[in-house]
Amino acid sequence: MTNIFQKLYFVATSAILSFAVINTNPVNAASIIYDFEVSIDSGSLAGETYSGFFEFDDSNLLVSQFSLDFEGVNYTEDDLIDPEVFFDGQFLGLITDVIDTDVEFSFLEAVPEINEPAAFIYFIDGQEAAGDIEYTLRPDTPVSTPEPTAVFSLLALGAVGGSGVLKKRK
Repeated sequence: MTNIFQKLYFVATSAILSFAVINTNPVNAASIIYDFEVSIDSGSLAGETYSGFFEFDDSNLLVSQFSLDFEGVNYTEDDLIDPEVFFDGQFLGLITDVIDTDVEFSFLEAVPEINEPAAFIYFIDGQEAAGDIEYTLRPDTPVSTPEPTAVFSLLALGAVGGSGVLKKRK
Protein backbone atom coordinates (compact mmCIF):
# COMPACT_ATOMS: atom_id res chain seq x y z
CA MET A 1 0.00 0.00 0.00
CA THR A 2 2.84 2.40 0.83
CA ASN A 3 4.41 1.71 -2.56
CA ILE A 4 1.35 2.98 -4.47
CA PHE A 5 1.25 6.16 -2.37
CA GLN A 6 4.96 6.80 -3.05
CA LYS A 7 4.39 6.44 -6.78
CA LEU A 8 1.31 8.68 -6.73
CA TYR A 9 3.27 11.22 -4.67
CA PHE A 10 5.99 11.19 -7.35
CA VAL A 11 3.48 11.74 -10.15
CA ALA A 12 1.72 14.55 -8.26
CA THR A 13 5.03 16.24 -7.47
CA SER A 14 6.07 16.05 -11.14
CA ALA A 15 2.80 17.64 -12.22
CA ILE A 16 3.10 20.45 -9.66
CA LEU A 17 6.69 21.20 -10.74
CA SER A 18 5.59 21.28 -14.39
CA PHE A 19 2.90 23.85 -13.57
CA ALA A 20 5.44 25.87 -11.57
CA VAL A 21 7.71 26.01 -14.63
CA ILE A 22 4.83 27.32 -16.73
CA ASN A 23 4.01 30.09 -14.22
CA THR A 24 7.57 31.24 -13.46
CA ASN A 25 8.86 31.40 -17.04
CA PRO A 26 6.31 33.23 -19.19
CA VAL A 27 6.96 33.50 -22.91
CA ASN A 28 8.13 37.03 -23.72
CA ALA A 29 7.96 38.89 -26.98
CA ALA A 30 11.26 39.42 -28.74
CA SER A 31 13.11 42.70 -28.41
CA ILE A 32 14.32 44.11 -31.70
CA ILE A 33 17.18 46.61 -31.74
CA TYR A 34 18.19 48.87 -34.60
CA ASP A 35 21.35 50.96 -34.70
CA PHE A 36 21.17 54.03 -36.89
CA GLU A 37 23.51 56.60 -38.34
CA VAL A 38 22.38 60.08 -39.35
CA SER A 39 24.43 61.77 -42.08
CA ILE A 40 23.65 65.49 -42.26
CA ASP A 41 23.79 66.84 -45.82
CA SER A 42 22.50 70.40 -45.43
CA GLY A 43 22.42 73.30 -43.01
CA SER A 44 24.97 74.37 -40.41
CA LEU A 45 25.78 70.74 -39.50
CA ALA A 46 26.40 69.55 -43.09
CA GLY A 47 29.01 66.77 -43.17
CA GLU A 48 28.43 65.72 -39.54
CA THR A 49 27.33 62.20 -38.59
CA TYR A 50 25.48 61.10 -35.48
CA SER A 51 24.65 57.62 -34.30
CA GLY A 52 22.29 55.97 -31.87
CA PHE A 53 19.94 53.05 -31.37
CA PHE A 54 16.38 52.19 -30.48
CA GLU A 55 14.70 49.07 -29.18
CA PHE A 56 11.12 47.93 -29.47
CA ASP A 57 8.97 44.93 -28.62
CA ASP A 58 7.81 43.00 -31.68
CA SER A 59 4.37 42.39 -30.16
CA ASN A 60 3.33 46.03 -29.79
CA LEU A 61 5.93 47.94 -31.88
CA LEU A 62 6.39 50.57 -29.16
CA VAL A 63 9.86 52.02 -28.60
CA SER A 64 11.15 51.00 -25.17
CA GLN A 65 14.69 52.41 -25.42
CA PHE A 66 16.22 55.17 -27.51
CA SER A 67 19.58 56.91 -27.48
CA LEU A 68 20.98 59.64 -29.72
CA ASP A 69 23.81 62.01 -28.88
CA PHE A 70 22.96 65.08 -30.96
CA GLU A 71 24.76 68.38 -30.55
CA GLY A 72 26.17 67.45 -27.15
CA VAL A 73 22.85 66.28 -25.65
CA ASN A 74 21.99 62.62 -25.12
CA TYR A 75 18.34 62.16 -26.06
CA THR A 76 16.48 59.12 -24.69
CA GLU A 77 13.06 57.52 -25.05
CA ASP A 78 11.73 60.06 -22.51
CA ASP A 79 12.40 62.86 -25.03
CA LEU A 80 10.45 61.25 -27.89
CA ILE A 81 6.99 62.42 -28.90
CA ASP A 82 4.72 59.52 -29.94
CA PRO A 83 7.46 57.22 -31.28
CA GLU A 84 6.25 54.62 -33.77
CA VAL A 85 7.91 51.86 -35.75
CA PHE A 86 6.28 51.02 -39.05
CA PHE A 87 6.08 47.68 -40.81
CA ASP A 88 4.45 46.79 -44.07
CA GLY A 89 6.11 43.48 -44.58
CA GLN A 90 9.37 45.34 -44.02
CA PHE A 91 10.93 47.83 -41.65
CA LEU A 92 10.28 51.39 -42.84
CA GLY A 93 11.88 53.34 -40.03
CA LEU A 94 11.25 55.26 -36.86
CA ILE A 95 8.78 58.14 -36.81
CA THR A 96 9.08 60.57 -33.93
CA ASP A 97 9.77 64.16 -32.97
CA VAL A 98 11.93 65.75 -30.28
CA ILE A 99 11.37 69.34 -29.23
CA ASP A 100 14.04 70.77 -26.96
CA THR A 101 14.54 74.41 -25.99
CA ASP A 102 17.06 75.13 -28.77
CA VAL A 103 16.81 72.08 -31.02
CA GLU A 104 13.98 70.24 -32.73
CA PHE A 105 14.38 67.17 -34.89
CA SER A 106 12.24 64.51 -36.54
CA PHE A 107 12.74 61.00 -37.86
CA LEU A 108 10.70 60.33 -41.00
CA GLU A 109 10.05 56.83 -42.34
CA ALA A 110 10.97 55.62 -45.79
CA VAL A 111 8.27 55.62 -48.47
CA PRO A 112 9.08 52.70 -50.79
CA GLU A 113 6.21 53.45 -53.19
CA ILE A 114 7.92 56.66 -54.35
CA ASN A 115 11.48 55.47 -53.64
CA GLU A 116 11.89 57.97 -50.78
CA PRO A 117 14.51 56.97 -48.16
CA ALA A 118 14.16 57.57 -44.42
CA ALA A 119 15.11 61.13 -43.45
CA PHE A 120 16.23 63.19 -40.48
CA ILE A 121 14.99 66.79 -40.33
CA TYR A 122 16.29 69.25 -37.75
CA PHE A 123 15.74 72.87 -36.76
CA ILE A 124 18.49 74.83 -34.99
CA ASP A 125 18.02 78.53 -34.32
CA GLY A 126 15.02 78.58 -36.67
CA GLN A 127 16.92 77.12 -39.63
CA GLU A 128 15.71 73.86 -41.14
CA ALA A 129 18.14 71.27 -42.50
CA ALA A 130 18.13 67.56 -43.27
CA GLY A 131 20.07 64.36 -43.47
CA ASP A 132 19.78 60.70 -44.35
CA ILE A 133 19.33 57.83 -41.90
CA GLU A 134 20.79 54.38 -42.31
CA TYR A 135 19.30 51.66 -40.09
CA THR A 136 21.13 48.45 -39.21
CA LEU A 137 19.34 45.58 -37.49
CA ARG A 138 21.43 44.15 -34.66
CA PRO A 139 22.00 40.40 -34.91
CA ASP A 140 19.38 38.36 -33.07
CA THR A 141 20.09 37.87 -29.41
CA PRO A 142 18.91 34.48 -28.18
CA VAL A 143 15.97 34.88 -25.82
CA SER A 144 15.38 32.18 -23.24
CA THR A 145 11.73 31.19 -23.41
CA PRO A 146 10.21 27.89 -22.37
CA GLU A 147 8.98 25.66 -25.14
CA PRO A 148 5.29 24.87 -24.58
CA THR A 149 5.74 21.50 -26.27
CA ALA A 150 8.45 20.53 -23.76
CA VAL A 151 6.20 21.38 -20.81
CA PHE A 152 3.25 19.47 -22.29
CA SER A 153 5.57 16.53 -23.01
CA LEU A 154 6.55 16.43 -19.34
CA LEU A 155 2.89 16.47 -18.34
CA ALA A 156 2.08 13.68 -20.80
CA LEU A 157 4.98 11.55 -19.54
CA GLY A 158 3.79 12.06 -15.97
CA ALA A 159 0.27 10.98 -16.92
CA VAL A 160 1.55 7.90 -18.78
CA GLY A 161 3.74 6.98 -15.81
CA GLY A 162 0.83 7.45 -13.40
CA SER A 163 -1.49 5.28 -15.49
CA GLY A 164 1.21 2.61 -15.74
CA VAL A 165 1.55 2.55 -11.97
CA LEU A 166 -2.21 2.18 -11.53
CA LYS A 167 -2.42 -0.62 -14.14
CA LYS A 168 0.38 -2.57 -12.44
CA ARG A 169 -1.37 -2.24 -9.09
CA LYS A 170 -4.61 -3.80 -10.41
